[in-house]
Amino acid sequence: MKLHHTRHRAAERHAFSASAAPHPAASQRVVLDPAGDPYARVAVEAYAEACANEQPWLAEALQRQYQLAGSTPSSAAALWRAFHEAQRQARQGESYDEAAWTHVALHLCGVLGAMNL
Repeated sequence: MKLHHTRHRAAERHAFSASAAPHPAASQRVVLDPAGDPYARVAVEAYAEACANEQPWLAEALQRQYQLAGSTPSSAAALWRAFHEAQRQARQGESYDEAAWTHVALHLCGVLGAMNL
């Protein structure tokens, strides 16, 4: 099967390199490419957000280097966190409708995929 999409090839390379050695951390380094891989970009955005309180200099450096949005919820990871928090709060109410939330989640997934986030 011929692959036409670079992201799939990159995922294949990462999957192969991770499974090629018994302990990939000991023999190979995993390199993220936030400029070309949207999943790596989400990971770097989440990392910058997670370290912002204790290491603001690192968060700022990552935001500058990869032109991240900073503390605004523009990344897919931040949007999903906001969605799940809203869903968690809604579950506590009497009028919670699982089917409606699933419907919104499916559409949100489609929109984020179309935006390549």
